[in-house]
Amino acid sequence: MSLGLSGPRADAYLTLLEQGGATATELAKRMGVQRTSVYAILRSLAEEGFVETYIQKKRQYFRATKPERVAVHFEDKLASFRSIIPLLQTLEKEDARALGLRFVETVPELERFYRDILDEYRGREYRIIGSAPAWEGLDTEFFVQYRKDRGVRGIKTRLLLTAESADINPQDPTLLREYRYLPPAHAFKSTIDIFDDKILIVSPSLSALAIVVAVPAMTDIFSSMFEMLWEYAGDQERHSP
Repeated sequence: MSLGLSGPRADAYLTLLEQGGATATELAKRMGVQRTSVYAILRSLAEEGFVETYIQKKRQYFRATKPERVAVHFEDKLASFRSIIPLLQTLEKEDARALGLRFVETVPELERFYRDILDEYRGREYRIIGSAPAWEGLDTEFFVQYRKDRGVRGIKTRLLLTAESADINPQDPTLLREYRYLPPAHAFKSTIDIFDDKILIVSPSLSALAIVVAVPAMTDIFSSMFEMLWEYAGDQERHSP
């Protein structure tokens, strides 16, 4: 899975490795899935070099590519990519200056962004405005663990959460979180992470899953907006019966 295989594709590769080869029908039975779905899995595995196709007695068989050959294949791809890194770095600098935007298309890409934050913000603090159920619901196992990892690295967070977030909001002090709730009338499904040099906007309504905005003026605006709302939420809590 660390090489980019999803659960079913990883299962298919391992099953073929154990079987030494199988037809699509045999593989589907072994995996307990429909044959039609197995064809799509096998096609993608073949395109990426994990599976080889051969004909035996007029029947199509599929065989797992030997692990050592898979390793060589990825080493070749990595070497090819490394060779163009200088060019890519040049393009990246020009694009960042021009736009200050990055689009995050998938949940795995979003998770990589957050793993980078664990190293980048060790011992620091950032702020969050969001809906805990919507954010955590993207990948519950990952984000529950991410909260814990964030605390272990000494990363403090201040959070302004929707009222519905109270139902699942953890109380563990080792998570290093300070939070306040917005009134129930202010309900939304998006989350905004406000860092010192960028903003991450995660929303199911965006054409991309998330957008990273690295524009200093925007960061300043959202930082000021957070502090204003933080004071407002604190006043609401103090005056509530």
